[in-house]
Amino acid sequence: MKTLVLGLGNTILSDDGVGIHIAFEIEKKCKNIDVLEASAAGFRVIDEIIGYEKLILIDSIKTGKAEPGELHRFTFAEFSRTMHHSSPHDISLFEAFDIMKKEKADLPTDIKVYAVEVTDTSTFSESCTDEVAKAIPQIVEILIEENKLT
Repeated sequence: MKTLVLGLGNTILSDDGVGIHIAFEIEKKCKNIDVLEASAAGFRVIDEIIGYEKLILIDSIKTGKAEPGELHRFTFAEFSRTMHHSSPHDISLFEAFDIMKKEKADLPTDIKVYAVEVTDTSTFSESCTDEVAKAIPQIVEILIEENKLT
């Protein structure tokens, strides 16, 4: 199965880069996948996922209801019900996906969405906070096992 691991975020804004850090750690351990990073969403990313059967999205999330470093799992359908623009001048990845699906694009059918609870997404730093950084190795192993990546 042609698989793409897509790490979302910004690696110079502390915890915001956790999805990208995890994606590249997975790449070090798995050979039969492709890994990309993106700080943008919507149509700027949709072209990258065309042609893949499986898509694993990894991003940060700040709910304030979980401990930093906790892994959240979502279905793509959960996001399709709550589509929202990432900015007034752009559309979300989920909206772009919906549009391209209507256009019969060759989009992934197996999609997993993961988000890591974070605390700091505004400090200029290429490192995650300690709590989030400590969780990365375990999250990498969980994602490899859950998605049967090799």
